[in-house]
Amino acid sequence: MALNLRPAVTTVGPELDSITAHFEVGSRAGGVITALPLFAFALVSLATPIILARISVRTGLLWALTSIGAGLAVRPWVGVTGFVLATFLAAVGAGLATVLLPALIRGGGSTRILVATFTTALQAGAVLGFAVVVPLSQWLGWQWGLALWAVPAPLAAVLLWRGHRSPAPAALPRAVAPLRYLRRTGSTRLALFFGLQAMVGFVVIGWLPSVLRDAGVSAVAAGGYLALLTCVGVPVSLFVPPLVAGSARPSRWLAGFSACAVAGIVGFLVAPGAAPLVWSLILGLGMAVFSLALTVITVRADTAGEAVLLSSAVQGVGYLIAALGPYAIGVFRHLGESWTLPLCALLLTAIVQTALAATMDRHP
Repeated sequence: MALNLRPAVTTVGPELDSITAHFEVGSRAGGVITALPLFAFALVSLATPIILARISVRTGLLWALTSIGAGLAVRPWVGVTGFVLATFLAAVGAGLATVLLPALIRGGGSTRILVATFTTALQAGAVLGFAVVVPLSQWLGWQWGLALWAVPAPLAAVLLWRGHRSPAPAALPRAVAPLRYLRRTGSTRLALFFGLQAMVGFVVIGWLPSVLRDAGVSAVAAGGYLALLTCVGVPVSLFVPPLVAGSARPSRWLAGFSACAVAGIVGFLVAPGAAPLVWSLILGLGMAVFSLALTVITVRADTAGEAVLLSSAVQGVGYLIAALGPYAIGVFRHLGESWTLPLCALLLTAIVQTALAATMDRHP
Protein backbone atom coordinates (compact mmCIF):
# COMPACT_ATOMS: atom_id res chain seq x y z
CA MET A 1 0.00 0.00 0.00
CA ALA A 2 2.62 2.53 1.04
CA LEU A 3 4.67 2.05 -2.14
CA ASN A 4 1.69 3.43 -4.10
CA LEU A 5 1.29 6.66 -2.15
CA ARG A 6 3.89 8.92 -3.80
CA PRO A 7 4.53 8.02 -7.49
CA ALA A 8 1.36 9.89 -8.49
CA VAL A 9 3.15 13.06 -7.36
CA THR A 10 6.85 12.32 -7.68
CA THR A 11 6.70 11.23 -11.32
CA VAL A 12 5.41 14.64 -12.42
CA GLY A 13 8.27 16.86 -11.24
CA PRO A 14 11.10 15.35 -13.34
CA GLU A 15 8.86 15.45 -16.44
CA LEU A 16 7.07 18.74 -15.69
CA ASP A 17 8.84 20.61 -18.50
CA SER A 18 7.87 17.89 -21.00
CA ILE A 19 4.27 17.85 -19.76
CA THR A 20 3.80 21.63 -19.93
CA ALA A 21 5.50 21.75 -23.35
CA HIS A 22 3.25 18.96 -24.67
CA PHE A 23 0.10 20.73 -23.51
CA GLU A 24 1.51 24.15 -24.48
CA VAL A 25 0.94 25.68 -21.05
CA GLY A 26 3.20 27.82 -18.88
CA SER A 27 4.61 27.85 -15.35
CA ARG A 28 1.33 28.92 -13.76
CA ALA A 29 -0.35 25.82 -15.17
CA GLY A 30 2.61 23.83 -13.87
CA GLY A 31 1.88 25.32 -10.48
CA VAL A 32 -1.73 24.10 -10.69
CA ILE A 33 -0.58 20.59 -11.68
CA THR A 34 1.86 20.38 -8.77
CA ALA A 35 -0.52 21.95 -6.23
CA LEU A 36 -3.63 19.94 -7.11
CA PRO A 37 -2.59 16.71 -5.33
CA LEU A 38 -2.27 18.65 -2.09
CA PHE A 39 -5.83 19.93 -2.37
CA ALA A 40 -6.92 16.35 -3.01
CA PHE A 41 -4.99 15.16 0.05
CA ALA A 42 -6.62 17.86 2.16
CA LEU A 43 -10.19 17.22 1.03
CA VAL A 44 -10.05 13.44 1.38
CA SER A 45 -8.26 13.69 4.73
CA LEU A 46 -11.02 15.89 6.14
CA ALA A 47 -13.72 13.61 4.71
CA THR A 48 -12.22 10.31 5.94
CA PRO A 49 -14.20 10.07 9.24
CA ILE A 50 -17.43 10.58 7.27
CA ILE A 51 -16.34 7.96 4.73
CA LEU A 52 -15.53 5.42 7.45
CA ALA A 53 -19.00 5.85 8.93
CA ARG A 54 -20.26 4.08 5.79
CA ILE A 55 -17.51 1.66 4.73
CA SER A 56 -14.78 -0.40 6.40
CA VAL A 57 -11.08 0.45 6.44
CA ARG A 58 -10.40 -2.50 4.12
CA THR A 59 -13.00 -1.31 1.61
CA GLY A 60 -11.59 2.19 1.83
CA LEU A 61 -8.13 0.90 0.98
CA LEU A 62 -9.48 -1.01 -2.02
CA TRP A 63 -11.24 2.11 -3.28
CA ALA A 64 -8.03 4.08 -2.72
CA LEU A 65 -5.99 1.64 -4.83
CA THR A 66 -8.64 1.72 -7.56
CA SER A 67 -8.49 5.52 -7.70
CA ILE A 68 -4.69 5.52 -7.84
CA GLY A 69 -4.52 2.93 -10.60
CA ALA A 70 -7.27 4.48 -12.73
CA GLY A 71 -5.94 8.02 -12.43
CA LEU A 72 -2.36 7.12 -13.29
CA ALA A 73 -3.38 4.92 -16.22
CA VAL A 74 -5.58 7.57 -17.83
CA ARG A 75 -3.84 10.90 -17.29
CA PRO A 76 -1.05 10.78 -19.93
CA TRP A 77 -3.49 10.11 -22.79
CA VAL A 78 -5.97 12.95 -22.36
CA GLY A 79 -5.81 16.73 -22.70
CA VAL A 80 -4.53 19.09 -20.05
CA THR A 81 -7.93 19.21 -18.30
CA GLY A 82 -8.11 15.42 -18.26
CA PHE A 83 -4.54 15.24 -17.00
CA VAL A 84 -5.43 17.54 -14.11
CA LEU A 85 -8.61 15.62 -13.24
CA ALA A 86 -6.90 12.22 -13.45
CA THR A 87 -4.05 13.48 -11.25
CA PHE A 88 -6.67 14.67 -8.77
CA LEU A 89 -8.33 11.22 -8.79
CA ALA A 90 -5.02 9.45 -8.15
CA ALA A 91 -4.17 11.91 -5.39
CA VAL A 92 -7.57 11.31 -3.73
CA GLY A 93 -6.73 7.61 -3.55
CA ALA A 94 -3.25 8.29 -2.17
CA GLY A 95 -4.62 10.72 0.40
CA LEU A 96 -7.31 8.30 1.57
CA ALA A 97 -4.78 5.50 2.03
CA THR A 98 -2.38 7.80 3.89
CA VAL A 99 -5.07 8.66 6.44
CA LEU A 100 -6.27 5.07 6.84
CA LEU A 101 -2.88 3.42 7.32
CA PRO A 102 -2.15 4.98 10.74
CA ALA A 103 -5.42 3.42 11.99
CA LEU A 104 -4.22 0.01 10.80
CA ILE A 105 -0.88 0.58 12.48
CA ARG A 106 -2.53 1.39 15.82
CA GLY A 107 -4.54 -1.83 15.63
CA GLY A 108 -2.03 -4.13 14.00
CA GLY A 109 0.68 -5.05 16.51
CA SER A 110 4.01 -3.39 17.32
CA THR A 111 3.45 0.29 16.59
CA ARG A 112 7.14 1.16 16.31
CA ILE A 113 7.89 -1.62 13.80
CA LEU A 114 4.82 -0.87 11.69
CA VAL A 115 5.50 2.87 11.70
CA ALA A 116 9.03 2.23 10.44
CA THR A 117 7.74 -0.14 7.75
CA PHE A 118 5.05 2.28 6.60
CA THR A 119 7.25 5.37 6.42
CA THR A 120 10.15 3.49 4.80
CA ALA A 121 7.95 2.00 2.07
CA LEU A 122 6.35 5.38 1.45
CA GLN A 123 9.77 6.98 0.98
CA ALA A 124 10.89 4.09 -1.22
CA GLY A 125 7.91 4.65 -3.51
CA ALA A 126 8.90 8.30 -3.86
CA VAL A 127 12.50 7.34 -4.66
CA LEU A 128 11.41 4.91 -7.38
CA GLY A 129 9.25 7.60 -8.96
CA PHE A 130 12.07 10.13 -9.10
CA ALA A 131 14.78 7.73 -10.22
CA VAL A 132 12.98 5.72 -12.89
CA VAL A 133 10.51 8.08 -14.58
CA VAL A 134 13.07 9.97 -16.69
CA PRO A 135 14.86 6.84 -18.06
CA LEU A 136 11.45 5.28 -18.76
CA SER A 137 10.29 8.44 -20.51
CA GLN A 138 13.43 8.63 -22.64
CA TRP A 139 12.98 5.00 -23.62
CA LEU A 140 9.20 4.88 -24.13
CA GLY A 141 8.13 8.52 -24.21
CA TRP A 142 6.89 10.60 -21.28
CA GLN A 143 3.32 9.30 -21.60
CA TRP A 144 4.27 5.65 -21.09
CA GLY A 145 6.87 6.76 -18.54
CA LEU A 146 3.99 8.09 -16.42
CA ALA A 147 1.33 5.50 -17.29
CA LEU A 148 3.36 2.47 -16.14
CA TRP A 149 3.11 3.68 -12.54
CA ALA A 150 -0.49 2.53 -12.54
CA VAL A 151 0.64 -1.11 -12.45
CA PRO A 152 1.54 -1.44 -8.71
CA ALA A 153 -1.94 -0.36 -7.55
CA PRO A 154 -3.92 -3.37 -8.87
CA LEU A 155 -1.17 -5.69 -7.65
CA ALA A 156 -1.53 -4.28 -4.14
CA ALA A 157 -5.33 -4.53 -4.42
CA VAL A 158 -5.11 -8.23 -5.26
CA LEU A 159 -2.84 -8.86 -2.28
CA LEU A 160 -5.17 -6.91 0.00
CA TRP A 161 -8.24 -8.75 -1.34
CA ARG A 162 -6.67 -12.19 -0.94
CA GLY A 163 -4.98 -11.50 2.38
CA HIS A 164 -6.36 -11.45 5.88
CA ARG A 165 -8.84 -8.78 6.71
CA SER A 166 -7.07 -5.73 8.04
CA PRO A 167 -7.91 -4.52 11.53
CA ALA A 168 -10.33 -1.62 11.67
CA PRO A 169 -11.32 0.76 14.45
CA ALA A 170 -13.83 -1.03 16.63
CA ALA A 171 -15.72 2.16 17.39
CA LEU A 172 -14.84 5.29 15.49
CA PRO A 173 -15.44 8.36 17.67
CA ARG A 174 -18.03 10.81 16.42
CA ALA A 175 -16.47 13.15 13.86
CA VAL A 176 -16.01 16.76 14.95
CA ALA A 177 -14.95 19.92 13.14
CA PRO A 178 -11.20 19.60 12.37
CA LEU A 179 -10.16 22.92 13.93
CA ARG A 180 -12.19 22.21 17.06
CA TYR A 181 -10.66 18.74 17.30
CA LEU A 182 -7.14 20.14 16.92
CA ARG A 183 -7.74 22.68 19.68
CA ARG A 184 -9.30 20.06 21.96
CA THR A 185 -6.36 17.68 21.57
CA GLY A 186 -3.66 20.36 21.64
CA SER A 187 -2.57 19.48 18.09
CA THR A 188 -2.91 22.85 16.34
CA ARG A 189 0.85 23.38 16.15
CA LEU A 190 1.29 19.84 14.86
CA ALA A 191 -1.12 20.61 12.00
CA LEU A 192 0.68 23.86 11.20
CA PHE A 193 4.03 22.10 11.25
CA PHE A 194 2.71 19.30 9.05
CA GLY A 195 1.44 21.86 6.57
CA LEU A 196 4.71 23.79 6.38
CA GLN A 197 6.89 20.71 5.98
CA ALA A 198 4.52 19.35 3.32
CA MET A 199 4.66 22.71 1.53
CA VAL A 200 8.46 22.60 1.44
CA GLY A 201 8.50 18.95 0.40
CA PHE A 202 6.00 19.23 -2.44
CA VAL A 203 7.53 22.43 -3.79
CA VAL A 204 10.84 20.60 -3.97
CA ILE A 205 9.21 17.55 -5.57
CA GLY A 206 7.41 19.66 -8.16
CA TRP A 207 9.95 22.35 -9.00
CA LEU A 208 13.49 21.31 -8.08
CA PRO A 209 14.12 19.51 -11.43
CA SER A 210 13.23 22.76 -13.22
CA VAL A 211 15.60 24.70 -10.95
CA LEU A 212 18.42 22.29 -11.73
CA ARG A 213 17.72 22.21 -15.46
CA ASP A 214 17.78 26.00 -15.62
CA ALA A 215 21.13 25.81 -13.82
CA GLY A 216 22.53 23.63 -16.62
CA VAL A 217 21.92 20.17 -15.12
CA SER A 218 20.60 17.51 -17.53
CA ALA A 219 17.10 16.08 -17.17
CA VAL A 220 18.43 12.64 -16.20
CA ALA A 221 20.80 14.11 -13.62
CA ALA A 222 18.05 16.35 -12.21
CA GLY A 223 15.79 13.33 -11.73
CA GLY A 224 18.72 11.46 -10.19
CA TYR A 225 19.40 14.22 -7.69
CA LEU A 226 15.73 14.28 -6.76
CA ALA A 227 15.81 10.52 -6.28
CA LEU A 228 18.95 10.80 -4.16
CA LEU A 229 17.35 13.56 -2.13
CA THR A 230 14.38 11.33 -1.37
CA CYS A 231 16.55 8.23 -0.93
CA VAL A 232 18.14 9.87 2.10
CA GLY A 233 14.75 9.62 3.76
CA VAL A 234 14.63 5.82 3.47
CA PRO A 235 17.19 4.99 6.20
CA VAL A 236 15.88 7.90 8.26
CA SER A 237 12.35 6.48 7.98
CA LEU A 238 13.62 3.04 8.95
CA PHE A 239 15.65 3.93 12.04
CA VAL A 240 14.53 7.31 13.38
CA PRO A 241 10.70 6.95 13.78
CA PRO A 242 11.05 4.30 16.53
CA LEU A 243 13.31 6.73 18.39
CA VAL A 244 10.80 9.54 17.93
CA ALA A 245 7.95 7.27 19.03
CA GLY A 246 9.75 6.57 22.31
CA SER A 247 10.97 10.12 22.90
CA ALA A 248 9.48 12.47 25.44
CA ARG A 249 10.72 15.43 23.35
CA PRO A 250 10.07 14.69 19.67
CA SER A 251 10.30 18.43 18.99
CA ARG A 252 14.09 18.15 19.08
CA TRP A 253 14.04 15.60 16.26
CA LEU A 254 11.58 17.67 14.23
CA ALA A 255 13.58 20.88 14.65
CA GLY A 256 16.92 19.25 13.88
CA PHE A 257 15.79 17.73 10.61
CA SER A 258 13.90 20.90 9.67
CA ALA A 259 17.13 22.88 10.05
CA CYS A 260 18.67 20.64 7.38
CA ALA A 261 15.92 21.75 4.99
CA VAL A 262 16.89 25.36 5.62
CA ALA A 263 20.56 24.62 4.88
CA GLY A 264 19.76 22.67 1.71
CA ILE A 265 17.52 25.42 0.31
CA VAL A 266 20.24 27.99 0.97
CA GLY A 267 22.62 25.87 -1.10
CA PHE A 268 20.23 25.66 -4.05
CA LEU A 269 19.54 29.39 -3.77
CA VAL A 270 23.16 30.49 -3.72
CA ALA A 271 24.78 27.99 -6.10
CA PRO A 272 22.34 25.40 -7.50
CA GLY A 273 24.70 24.05 -10.15
CA ALA A 274 27.90 24.16 -8.09
CA ALA A 275 27.32 21.28 -5.68
CA PRO A 276 23.86 19.80 -6.31
CA LEU A 277 24.95 16.49 -4.78
CA VAL A 278 25.77 18.13 -1.45
CA TRP A 279 22.64 20.28 -1.44
CA SER A 280 20.50 17.24 -2.31
CA LEU A 281 21.90 15.20 0.59
CA ILE A 282 21.34 18.01 3.09
CA LEU A 283 17.87 18.88 1.81
CA GLY A 284 17.00 15.17 1.75
CA LEU A 285 17.65 15.00 5.48
CA GLY A 286 15.34 17.95 5.94
CA MET A 287 12.53 16.45 3.89
CA ALA A 288 12.78 13.20 5.86
CA VAL A 289 10.95 15.05 8.64
CA PHE A 290 7.73 14.01 6.86
CA SER A 291 8.07 10.45 8.20
CA LEU A 292 8.72 11.84 11.68
CA ALA A 293 5.57 13.97 11.48
CA LEU A 294 3.54 10.87 10.55
CA THR A 295 5.13 9.09 13.50
CA VAL A 296 4.05 11.82 15.93
CA ILE A 297 0.50 11.67 14.54
CA THR A 298 0.40 7.89 14.95
CA VAL A 299 1.78 7.64 18.47
CA ARG A 300 -0.12 10.63 19.85
CA ALA A 301 -3.45 8.82 19.33
CA ASP A 302 -4.53 6.42 22.08
CA THR A 303 -6.70 4.18 19.90
CA ALA A 304 -7.11 3.27 16.23
CA GLY A 305 -10.30 5.35 16.07
CA GLU A 306 -8.57 8.38 17.55
CA ALA A 307 -5.74 7.83 15.05
CA VAL A 308 -8.23 8.25 12.20
CA LEU A 309 -9.61 11.51 13.62
CA LEU A 310 -6.19 12.96 14.46
CA SER A 311 -4.68 11.91 11.15
CA SER A 312 -7.68 13.33 9.31
CA ALA A 313 -7.56 16.70 11.09
CA VAL A 314 -3.77 17.19 11.01
CA GLN A 315 -3.33 16.10 7.40
CA GLY A 316 -6.48 17.81 6.17
CA VAL A 317 -5.63 21.22 7.64
CA GLY A 318 -1.93 20.74 6.92
CA TYR A 319 -2.39 19.92 3.24
CA LEU A 320 -4.72 22.90 2.77
CA ILE A 321 -1.84 25.06 3.99
CA ALA A 322 0.71 23.18 1.89
CA ALA A 323 -1.34 23.47 -1.32
CA LEU A 324 -0.57 27.17 -1.47
CA GLY A 325 3.14 26.49 -1.96
CA PRO A 326 3.51 24.84 -5.39
CA TYR A 327 1.07 27.23 -7.04
CA ALA A 328 2.71 30.27 -5.43
CA ILE A 329 6.10 29.11 -6.66
CA GLY A 330 4.71 28.84 -10.18
CA VAL A 331 3.35 32.41 -9.94
CA PHE A 332 6.64 33.73 -8.52
CA ARG A 333 8.56 32.01 -11.32
CA HIS A 334 6.23 33.57 -13.88
CA LEU A 335 6.79 37.04 -12.42
CA GLY A 336 10.58 36.87 -12.28
CA GLU A 337 13.46 36.09 -14.59
CA SER A 338 15.20 33.74 -12.17
CA TRP A 339 14.55 31.33 -9.31
CA THR A 340 15.68 33.81 -6.64
CA LEU A 341 12.22 34.98 -5.57
CA PRO A 342 10.65 31.47 -5.47
CA LEU A 343 13.59 30.01 -3.54
CA CYS A 344 13.61 32.92 -1.07
CA ALA A 345 9.92 32.28 -0.37
CA LEU A 346 10.67 28.58 0.11
CA LEU A 347 13.56 29.42 2.46
CA LEU A 348 11.32 31.63 4.60
CA THR A 349 8.79 28.79 4.84
CA ALA A 350 11.47 26.36 6.00
CA ILE A 351 12.72 28.83 8.63
CA VAL A 352 9.21 29.24 10.07
CA GLN A 353 8.80 25.44 9.99
CA THR A 354 12.00 25.00 12.01
CA ALA A 355 11.00 27.61 14.56
CA LEU A 356 7.58 26.03 14.99
CA ALA A 357 9.08 22.55 15.38
CA ALA A 358 11.24 23.78 18.24
CA THR A 359 8.13 24.78 20.21
CA MET A 360 6.40 21.39 20.06
CA ASP A 361 6.59 18.39 22.27
CA ARG A 362 4.31 15.41 22.72
CA HIS A 363 1.93 17.18 25.09
CA PRO A 364 1.79 20.85 24.15
